[in-house]
Amino acid sequence: MDSHEIATEHCSSHTNGIAHLCWFDPIVHLSDALWMGGISVLASVMLFNAYKGVNLLIKHWHFQTTLRLIGQPDPQRGVFRIASDHFFVFSSGLFTPYAFISSRLMEQLSAKQLDVVLAHEQAHCQRRDVLRRLFLSLAALFHFPATRQYLLADLELAHEQICDVAAVQKVGDRLFVAETIINIARKLNSLIPEQAIGVIAFNGSHIDIRIQQLLEQPKPVNCYAVFFSSLLCIVFFSGVLALAMPLHHLL
Repeated sequence: MDSHEIATEHCSSHTNGIAHLCWFDPIVHLSDALWMGGISVLASVMLFNAYKGVNLLIKHWHFQTTLRLIGQPDPQRGVFRIASDHFFVFSSGLFTPYAFISSRLMEQLSAKQLDVVLAHEQAHCQRRDVLRRLFLSLAALFHFPATRQYLLADLELAHEQICDVAAVQKVGDRLFVAETIINIARKLNSLIPEQAIGVIAFNGSHIDIRIQQLLEQPKPVNCYAVFFSSLLCIVFFSGVLALAMPLHHLL
């Protein structure tokens, strides 16, 4: 408190004429060279992300166009059938995604198994998960590589679990959906490079975790945990905004 008057006189001597506690805001004393350097690095990263994003968009568009040319649409099931002796099923597309399945796999599946597979892939299409993953993978370039890989893996698992639940709602049997995932994962023994060409394959990763979720009984949502978590996020976000230079001057 004895130093309050000195600090106030120092802060009011700034050219903007706004008094603030510089001792608690050392960021304002950084040199212009550091600010310009940081902005330059940020702009370079954003330009690189934009360039990579445009290339991925073009690659995904060409790949989906090729798939639709070689595939035969099945309006009744809402899927494109591709004549092939290989086993594969996946969803592809950014703004207008579709599900694609090989004729060989379609012949091997029972009607109920086919309902599970198509419900899962169509859920990906309705949610536009390929587009979500593309944007979030580009935004995650700002993270460290290990953190980025961890976050994208969690995102992929969440997408797969949501679509597994959609398949359960379609057939009404959690155990049958789990058995179908295991059986088809054994047939689809080769993984498709999803990020490279913009597809989401049925035999994605985290098969063991997905099966465990399907075999366990759904746990009720804890309303108190949701409320206090939301309240904590709001308080934290408000605190970050209050510490930002333009805002805490007004406060």
